[in-house]
Order: sequence, then C-alpha cells, then structure tokens
Amino acid sequence: MSYSFDRVADKFDDTRFYPDTVMGDILNALEKALVKGSRSLDAGVGTGRFAEPLQKRGYDVVGVDISPRMLGKAREKGTENLFRGDLCALPFRDAVFSAAVSIHVLHLIPTWRCALGEIGRVTTDRFLSVAFNKEESPAEALRLLYERVCEENGFEIHHPGMRERELPDLLPADRVSLIDMHEHPMEVPKLLDGYENRIFSSQWTVPDEIHEIAMEALHEKYDGVDQVFSIERISLLEWSMDRVRNYAAGR
Repeated sequence: MSYSFDRVADKFDDTRFYPDTVMGDILNALEKALVKGSRSLDAGVGTGRFAEPLQKRGYDVVGVDISPRMLGKAREKGTENLFRGDLCALPFRDAVFSAAVSIHVLHLIPTWRCALGEIGRVTTDRFLSVAFNKEESPAEALRLLYERVCEENGFEIHHPGMRERELPDLLPADRVSLIDMHEHPMEVPKLLDGYENRIFSSQWTVPDEIHEIAMEALHEKYDGVDQVFSIERISLLEWSMDRVRNYAAGR
C-alpha cells in the first residue's frame, strides 16, 4: 500500500518550500526536458507544485495522486487534468504519455518497482526526476540527530520505498544535469514544530515514546537557536523509458 499525504496536506507546501529563483531553475530544467505538444504525466502530483506552473507555461501535464486532500490543494492553485489513483494501478490506457515525471514519490511506495512498471506501461519515451541530495550542513545534522536517537532507542528510520535520487545507484541515469547548489537558512523553531507534528513521512511509523525521546534531544540541543543552514545539490535525472521498463520487469 502507498502512503497518502492526507494528514499533512495543509502544511505540505510550507515545509517543502523553495525560493522562487530555485523553483524557477527547476522548472526551466524540466521545461527543456519536456516537449510541448506532447502529453506528460506527473506521477505523484501532490499539491501541483510542478504541474501547475508547467501547465501555465503551456505544457500538457496530467497529474495523478493517491491523496484526495493533496489533489484538493492542487485544484485550489488552479492545477488542471488531475486524477486520483495509485501508481501501482494507474487509471490510464497504455502508451498515452510521452514522458513521465516522478519527484519525491517512490520512497512512499513499498512496491516501487510495480510503480515504475505502471509508469512504463502508460509512457512511451522518457522518465524524469529531480534529485534533492542533502549535503553536510547544520540542518542535516539536526535531522541526523533525530534519526540517531530513534535508532539508539530501538527504532531504525527508513522509508517504505526508494528515493528517486537513489535510483541511479541501481539503474544509472542516461543523463544527470546539475540544476543548482542551494544553500538556504531554515528557522529552527519552525523546523522543531514540524518534527514535533511529524510532517515528514519518515516519522510516521516512529513509536510515540521514541518520538518523544528524540524530540527531547532536539529541544535540548536546538532550543534558543534561531536558524540553521541547509545545503542541497539539485539535479535533473533522465532515463529512456525502455530502460526503466526493462529494469522494472527484472530484465
């Protein structure tokens, strides 16, 4: 079963925010990789943060997501051509899209190979993703402290699926293009509040008592700290869909 983001739909955009300049660079990279006049799938469209601006730029993008509340947020922004569906059982005919985009989705799906196979069934040419690689930084140290305390108390945090940025380790991308090295401040009180309210999917299965111990450790170290810096290497990943189909099928 895929994870639904219904529980954090109201806070999703605030906690996955990027400045307009960075979002512009990401959208420009996607725009160059997509073909106007051809239909593309946003697999796991969420709140439409990529589909909606691409549609405004004249691209024919169809979005699908398992979360009704996330789709509701996307519609509020004016995102069009939205469907509810599981990536392992897409509600589309074979070969109706020329390209598919998947960003921050596969890590939520235990049967992520099935999702790749379904995306390959409905898509003819290319599979695209944007990889957000966390570099060593004070913000990353905060995240790692939470995970380390959880592990020390008997719970190892892991995602049910696989991050798109990890796919090149299993299936080398045909092309990797650096979009940006993004360094930005993060407000620590807001970050702690997010961890407290479990806005990150990696926290959803952490037992309550272990979560409380981890939060005590975060507050002990970071209460009184105003901000920390985060550094991310953002890249566009591209594969031919034939290679993705063969990989998903175990060939």
